[in-house]
Amino acid sequence: MGVAMRASLALGLVLVLLTTAAWGQNTDGSANRWFRVSWEPSRDGAPFTIEGQVFSDSPYRVTNVRLQLEGLDADSQPVSRTFAWALGDIPPRGETSFVVETIPGAVTYRIAVVSFDLVSLGPDSPR
Repeated sequence: MGVAMRASLALGLVLVLLTTAAWGQNTDGSANRWFRVSWEPSRDGAPFTIEGQVFSDSPYRVTNVRLQLEGLDADSQPVSRTFAWALGDIPPRGETSFVVETIPGAVTYRIAVVSFDLVSLGPDSPR
């Protein structure tokens, strides 16, 4: 086996491992344990957006907080889903906001944090 072939196989293995880690980010449910989400129709007159808050009960500073929004019809059946990002970092036990377009046909939403990245420990973090 040549050097180029070994390098290609090694690179392929690294890519597979990185992809697996990214998809496995929230398999233990920790995002839903640490975060609460609230929302309401936009107050600034934009009829096709909803605004929300993401509250963190985590002792860590987090970033890249990704939300999944599932639009539900009047019978609480899923219409569609979309994703959004919370704005900026969230300090330990802090909050931030998000704004997203409404989902056509949805009358209510089920919103959950599906992933996040750890930035740093807070002053009262477990060590």
